Amino acid sequence: MLSQILKAFRQTGGPLDLNELSRQLGAERSALEGMLELLVRQGKLREVRLGSEDCAHCSGRSSCAYLQSDQIMGKVYELVEESR
Repeated sequence: MLSQILKAFRQTGGPLDLNELSRQLGAERSALEGMLELLVRQGKLREVRLGSEDCAHCSGRSSCAYLQSDQIMGKVYELVEESR
């Protein structure tokens, strides 16, 4: 399942929130939370704090659905670039 999570991030090419990832993978949010935290600890993903300096580097910032949404999306994660 961890490889499926990473594959979903690679295919999307941008950040994903827990709700969207749950829909894409057909998995329960509660099951994904622990796996996402494990991937964060392994340095493969990082949590993005929306609207903070975390977003400053993103070229898609102006069209980001997460930043433009009035809804609270929950935790948002992004793939850590493998070249780092």
